[in-house]
Amino acid sequence: MNIGLERPIGLEAGHTYHIRLVVDDTIGMLHVDGVALNVRMYERPGESLGVFATDGTVEVRNASIARGLKRK
Repeated sequence: MNIGLERPIGLEAGHTYHIRLVVDDTIGMLHVDGVALNVRMYERPGESLGVFATDGTVEVRNASIARGLKRK
């Protein structure tokens, strides 16, 4: 298994997942219920964000997009 760009996540129908995506210049960090994937992005094809499901459906609730991080 190539674990460089893959992280197995067993998804269950009807379960609510908490997803956070943070992009800082060329670094992307995706967290799904405690499973993390970090990547380098040297070419950015745009600034769009999409969510899709293969062989199923997806519902997005309580979503927000922000530029910059909140300072504590």
